[in-house]
Amino acid sequence: MHRALAITELLTHILRDVYNDDEGLNLRPGIKDMARISQVCKTFRDPALDLLWRNLDSLLPLLRVLPLEEHSDKARLSKVLADLKSTERQCYISISNRVRTLSFSEPHEPIPRNLINDIIEYNLLLTPRIDVLHFRISSEAGLRLLPALITPELTDISLSFDENLYIFNRPLDLGDLIKSVYTTIFRCAPKLVHFSVVDLYEALPLLSLTKAPGQDHMDIACLQSLTHAVFYITAASLPQVLELMSQLRKLEDLTIQVCEKPFEEIPHLSSFASETFGSLKNVAFDGSLDIISRIFSAFPINSFIQSVILRMHGLYTNADIALVLSAVVAAVSKESLRKIIITSVLSTSDLARWDADSGIDTRQFILDIHAIEPALQFRNLEIFSACLGVPLYLTDKDHLRIAQTWRSVQLLYMSSIVQRVVLAHKPPASIASLVHYARYCRRLKALGLCLDASTKASVDACMQAVDTCEEYVPEENHSLPSSSIQMVEFGPSWLECNFDPGHINSLAMAFTRLFSNLAACRACRTEELGVPQAAWTWMKVQTLYEYILFTDQGCNVNTPRSAWKLRLFSKWTSDYGKDYEKVALAAPGSSVEVDFDDDQNAEAFNQIMYKTARDELAKISKEHEVM
Repeated sequence: MHRALAITELLTHILRDVYNDDEGLNLRPGIKDMARISQVCKTFRDPALDLLWRNLDSLLPLLRVLPLEEHSDKARLSKVLADLKSTERQCYISISNRVRTLSFSEPHEPIPRNLINDIIEYNLLLTPRIDVLHFRISSEAGLRLLPALITPELTDISLSFDENLYIFNRPLDLGDLIKSVYTTIFRCAPKLVHFSVVDLYEALPLLSLTKAPGQDHMDIACLQSLTHAVFYITAASLPQVLELMSQLRKLEDLTIQVCEKPFEEIPHLSSFASETFGSLKNVAFDGSLDIISRIFSAFPINSFIQSVILRMHGLYTNADIALVLSAVVAAVSKESLRKIIITSVLSTSDLARWDADSGIDTRQFILDIHAIEPALQFRNLEIFSACLGVPLYLTDKDHLRIAQTWRSVQLLYMSSIVQRVVLAHKPPASIASLVHYARYCRRLKALGLCLDASTKASVDACMQAVDTCEEYVPEENHSLPSSSIQMVEFGPSWLECNFDPGHINSLAMAFTRLFSNLAACRACRTEELGVPQAAWTWMKVQTLYEYILFTDQGCNVNTPRSAWKLRLFSKWTSDYGKDYEKVALAAPGSSVEVDFDDDQNAEAFNQIMYKTARDELAKISKEHEVM
């Protein structure tokens, strides 16, 4: 053996590469390799065992290390474990000390009750040096086992209470047992930084981090290191969660997803004192408009929050969206907020309301400037995204006002990947509105708007606006083209242009004059009222606007180009020239060509193009939440 392998750091680095495959996804071969390597020699033993036991996705391998005795076909822990200095106990500790991350799902990993009783009786700490614990509990046994996994070294705990715990395996003193679980965590994990709870069935027990009457000091760690908290709860648990979190002094990120049960009354929330939530920077709330509004109404005025992410459910009107944003305005400091992201989750029943036979006037769901009006009070925004699945129709004056107000914005999205539209109501603004963002938003990188790009008049208006800007606005900070904007998405992708090459070329010229570093230009998918587009239609529409960047019309665009897309578009150019109608479908790098009417292949191509756009946007904005 080479002497270099005696250097522990070098050996560990080599073994880590052996343990992980090229993708870092399939660890099973690496596990087998580490088991073999640990038996080669003493030098290899400890580094190999450290990697082998570091991350466990099951508790069962660790339990098999325990010395067991058989009594009437039931496994029991050997009594030698009662001796803290016994060889068997020290042997187990030498292995368990290597575990850093443990994921345990009780419904899939049943543990004998008598074994749990022995672990508790012998006061055995199963994982003395664990950092991360993900635990799904479905029985009283799991609740009683949890303290054996809680250590002072824990920095990340994720708990999930299974439905079986409340229905099929419900103990009589369930409330007290759950409360003891939380108390144990608060008392024994003083270094806890990340805390996540999923409990969608009943209200959380009453918990408090304050001193009990008559106590001179608090006997729990009080989560003084906790900075990130996530709760997936029922509406009944909301007051308790907010009360608990308001007592923390280092909390920076708070996520609450509220699941409202049928006929469940939304509880009243008391307002918090001005000194609470002083460290909070980022919030993410998921639920109905009423729930989200009530949460913000409980927060102190002028909270120094920097990021707000809201996830709502259903179709909403202008007044509904404005109500939520007004609640944000009332609670959050105008100077501190940097990011607002609003999304809407549409169910099948919501989409059915767009059906042509529904009898509902869908114009009430076509949003305009009144929906986002309150957000314009936050002049320091760097990210604003409102992807609600329904049109957000703004006029040219609206776009001018937004561009002049949010001059520091870096990512601005007011359009969805899929636009659901009423054909009779086209966007009131043309692509000439892009000029405002190119002029005033000099830090803007990614832009998504609902614009009408289907007519020659719209393109001509854009070119005229560019000429006017270049002629009468010589200032450097307002000059064109914009060097910051790298991605533009616009929709709905109206089909009236009929894939006219002349119209596409005009668009290419307009975008080239507007943006000098454009990396991606896409049209959003459109679903008209009652007439969803076929997959291949969407492919053709969105591909046209990318195609222009790889032909003569886009040759002046100074931007790095993806290698696979360059090969793909080069092949199309050589095979079909500028005959857009005959562009064949093929996977990147593949020589197999198919008929573009093949729905299956069209859908596969759509997925490739969508993923590419998503990756480009994530790289440009570095904000994965947007997608």
